[in-house]
Amino acid sequence: MTQKIESYFKKASKVYAKKGVKGLFGSTKTKARNALLPSIYKNRYLRRMHHPKLETAFLELTNNCNLRCKMCNWQSRGENGYISRLLFESCIDQFAEIKLGVLNLQFGGESLLHPNFKDFLRYAISKRDQGGIGSVGITDNGMLFDQSIADLFVSLKVDWVNFSLDGLGEVNDSIRLGSKYTVIEKNIKYLIEKRGSAKKPIILLNMVDTGKTEAQKMEFYREWVQLVDGIELIPCILPNNAWNGKKTLVSDIELSSPSAFCHYPMDTIIICWNGKAIGCCFDTKIDMVLGDANKETIRQIWDGSKFQQLRKEVLTKKFPINSPCYNCEFWKVNFKPKDKLILDGKARAEYDGTIIKIRKTSQNA
Repeated sequence: MTQKIESYFKKASKVYAKKGVKGLFGSTKTKARNALLPSIYKNRYLRRMHHPKLETAFLELTNNCNLRCKMCNWQSRGENGYISRLLFESCIDQFAEIKLGVLNLQFGGESLLHPNFKDFLRYAISKRDQGGIGSVGITDNGMLFDQSIADLFVSLKVDWVNFSLDGLGEVNDSIRLGSKYTVIEKNIKYLIEKRGSAKKPIILLNMVDTGKTEAQKMEFYREWVQLVDGIELIPCILPNNAWNGKKTLVSDIELSSPSAFCHYPMDTIIICWNGKAIGCCFDTKIDMVLGDANKETIRQIWDGSKFQQLRKEVLTKKFPINSPCYNCEFWKVNFKPKDKLILDGKARAEYDGTIIKIRKTSQNA
């Protein structure tokens, strides 16, 4: 986005928040609204502000987890539980009606712990195959991803699976407590072999940028980049939602100005195992409940007053002091676009936005 558009973008957000615009904050008719409409539809970012479209959903099967990772912010949520079949199927049916783009069957816990995981996955994939949902995948810690799960993922052509690892061998196990690298390595490599030349599932690895030296990260990339479809390095966010490690970035990584606002409330919803709906992936204590999928439809929650209020706060940067958004820096992480060759040219690091992507180069594809 050019500086001119960015400047206009920020000014427009203030007008929206103060005056109210149909589709985002209600149906108030104002001269400002009528003046801004032509520009809204010329720019996809402004369209997102004016007509928030639900594109991505996290549906939590359980908040239980078999690991206790050192950097995890999800360990103090109180009551643990499992989503009911009734609620799960209701959410999936509604997502299909909405024509959801991306569905992640995970949020704060390890989804494979749910006793009905396989049935739930089949149901979600059936709705995808009927054209209701664009893609279905999961973020997983890999410990329970055995051969039967891998076989199922390949047979159903699940769109993607994103495994969480934090280094090789003992480096990973010392950070992700309860994890065994050798078990996860075996499980991932079986899935790679089982998939063969098929396109699905896309196999990704993600690693939190904490507890490792640059050399250890490079060792990890060297081991895996040729085997999987990509590796993603995620900024470490502290329990207060501040960015840990911002001051220790290596000197050749540049940052651009932060985005004009956080996009999550404009395109993403999270439904927890008990039906509570939230609009932020860092609301780890579920402090900002925007609705209850047991009592309201997902569309009612998405268009409801609580979600609208959150969007106003996001655009104006004015949050209640007890809001998880108050100190959040994740949306402010914005690496200056840059491709950097690493591993003697065998891979490249793509800097753009909040995540650093590691990909094998074309000659090694």
